[in-house]
Formats: sequence, structure tokens, C-alpha cells
Amino acid sequence: MGKIENWYFEDLQETPSTNDSVLELLSKCNAPCIVCAAVQTKGRGRLGRKWEGADGNLYVSFAYQIPILKIGHYVLLSGLAVLETIKTFAPVARVEVKWPNDVFLEGKKVSGILFEKGPDDYWVMGIGINVARTPQVENPMYQITSLADLNVQTDRLKVLNVLVKHFDFLKMQYEKHGFAFLRALWLDNAYNRGKSVVIKQNGKETEGILTDLDENANLVLSTNEGEKHILVGDLFEGRNE
Repeated sequence: MGKIENWYFEDLQETPSTNDSVLELLSKCNAPCIVCAAVQTKGRGRLGRKWEGADGNLYVSFAYQIPILKIGHYVLLSGLAVLETIKTFAPVARVEVKWPNDVFLEGKKVSGILFEKGPDDYWVMGIGINVARTPQVENPMYQITSLADLNVQTDRLKVLNVLVKHFDFLKMQYEKHGFAFLRALWLDNAYNRGKSVVIKQNGKETEGILTDLDENANLVLSTNEGEKHILVGDLFEGRNE
């Protein structure tokens, strides 16, 4: 067990899931901690979906304490930390946060994030970033890319170190300035803000103009039936775009 910034840290050669491994580390140190792995064999995404891996990409999980009523805020914060990390390595590229927890690079998905409940008031934040390779996925929901596709030459641990610094900084700013800070930064970098989008959830679709976030980090859409606040779902470009 080592340290990265103020976090306990382990880098594994292989694990089924870093989300599971970070819980094992948490049981030993009982403090905020991070587990990274060179190979992840059974990664998972939102709603039980499989997270496809490829050699050289970043698979990492953070375990830390989050007040239950603030979980939506931290979902946004995590996406912004990845956004700022990708911008660090690809400063002239178009990088956007796509609600609720994806990061897009030049219009293609480069990162996904999964939150899972841990013991007591701990939560686990699993992050996958395509660093060295673009995974081959059959019938993907979105087009996929990697930093390597933009000729960015780096490695997963360099990306991790930058990610931790951005996460710590954004968390500090959030604790100092409140949700308004995160909300403004997220909206400034939001995928399809001001455009027509479709939210798919449980077989239903809601279409409207992406206008805002509410205080609970729900997405706000302007629809033909008035303003709607969306808690969960998958966001796609609207049919009129």
C-alpha cells in the first residue's frame, strides 16, 4: 500500500473489478483510498452494462465519504475531473461532459463513470478512461475513442496522477463555493447544451431542449409539455438535430 497525494493507493496487475478491489483496500485502511489496475477482466458500467477493457487504458476506483443527499453533485464533480484531465492531455480538442456521467472527446465517448454504495457513508467511484486503445465493442450505444486516437502519447499512471489532482482541486472548490461552482462549470462544458436531446429511460423517451441542471443535479429539459427534471436515463441527440 502506497500513497498518491492524500489517498491510500494500490496499483494491481490484474483484477476482476477495481470497484470490488477498492472495497478490500478500504477494509484495511478505513480511509479514502484508490485502486488502479493494468488489467480489469470484469469491469461494469451503469445499469449492469459491461465495461469493455483494452490494454493500456485506465481502470481506477476511488472510495471516499459522500453525504447521501450530495451524491448527484459528486457524480457531476467526477465527470468534471475527467473532463479537466482529458483537456490537460488534449488541450486543443473538443471535450464535453455528457449527462449524467460520461466524457466525450471530439464527439465520441472516451470515459465512463460508475458510482456504487460502499459501507457506512462511503461510496465507490469507478472510472474508465480510454488512454492507449479504443475498445472494440459490438453495437455500442455511442461512438468510442481514446487519447491515442488523437495521437496523445501517455500512459495510464500519468493520466491517473493528473486525474487525482483535478479531483482534489474540484472537491476543494465545491466545498468552498457550493454547488453553484460545479453547475456553472458543468453547463459551460455540457454536451448538446441548448440543443434538442432525447432521454431514454425504462423504455420511455423524453425529448426537449437541454437547458439547465437543478439543485439536485437533475437534468432540466424544456419540452412541449413544459419544464421537466430528469433524474436518470441515457442521453442522445434529438431527432431534430
